[in-house]
Parts: sequence; C-alpha cells; structure tokens
Amino acid sequence: MSIEATVLLSKNEFVAELSDGRRINQADLRQMAGALHAAGIHSGDARCDWRAGHRMLTAGQQVALNAEMRRLEKQGVQVKSEAPARPMALVA
Repeated sequence: MSIEATVLLSKNEFVAELSDGRRINQADLRQMAGALHAAGIHSGDARCDWRAGHRMLTAGQQVALNAEMRRLEKQGVQVKSEAPARPMALVA
C-alpha cells in the first residue's frame, strides 16, 4: 500500500498531510517536493486540496510540485516501493 499526501497552503507555508499520519511543513515548493520524495511519496500519490482557512495552490504551483517530484523520481534516486519494478522493452 502506497502512502498518499494531501498538500495544502497555510499562511505562506506548504503543508502535506500523509495518509500514515505524518505532517510535513516546508516554506518552498521545491523543498516540499524533495521532502515528499524522501518520505516515499510518488508523484501520482500527491494531490493538492483546499480547505476552509487555507489558501488554494495555484494551477502553476500544482504543476510545478508534480513536475519536481517526477524529476526526482527519474533522477535515479529510487523511492521505496512495495511493488517490484517491471522490466521495460524499448522498441525503435
């Protein structure tokens, strides 16, 4: 079972609430992406949400967070995964 994250913006600080109960606070969006990556969150398991009392992440911020998380995943640093990686064949 993968860990999911809900990212909010509260008082100019990004807050991620993880499905396992942890909470991550970061002032910078790139640092938030790195912290989520280090916590084992995949880019597809992070979603942005809005609640009363919080600010909504702009579309640009949401795209930037997802892109940075995907970049970290492709960088070669593997996130702990419960499912084994499937081999992939490239066809030219």
